Amino acid sequence: MKINHLDELKNLIQNHKEKGIRYGKSLDFLLKRIKRTKEDVEHDIFSLNNLEHIEKQEKSGETRFVLFFVHTKRKGIEYVLTFKDKIVIITAFPLGKRTLIRYRKKRFI
Repeated sequence: MKINHLDELKNLIQNHKEKGIRYGKSLDFLLKRIKRTKEDVEHDIFSLNNLEHIEKQEKSGETRFVLFFVHTKRKGIEYVLTFKDKIVIITAFPLGKRTLIRYRKKRFI
C-alpha cells in the first residue's frame, strides 16, 4: 500500500516558503542540467503543479522528499528536497521518455 505524503509536503513547504530556497549544488549547474530557469524551479516547488509521485526517504538522519514532475509525455524532472532552516534542493535530474515509461511501470502504479 502506497502512503500519500502530499499533505505533509504541503505543510512543510508552507512553513518554509517565506524563508526561501537553498541549493545543495551550484545553481548554474542544476539549472543547466534540467534546462530550466530559477523562477520555473521555484514555481514547480511552491505550486506542485504536474506532480506525479512523491517518495519519502530517511537518509543519514534527515528526511528527504523525492518529487517527480511530469510536464509532457516525453519530459519530466525529479527533485530531491529536504527541509532545514530553508527548503534545500539537494539535486535535480531531467527525466526522459524512456525513464518516464520505466517509472510508470515500476513506481507510479
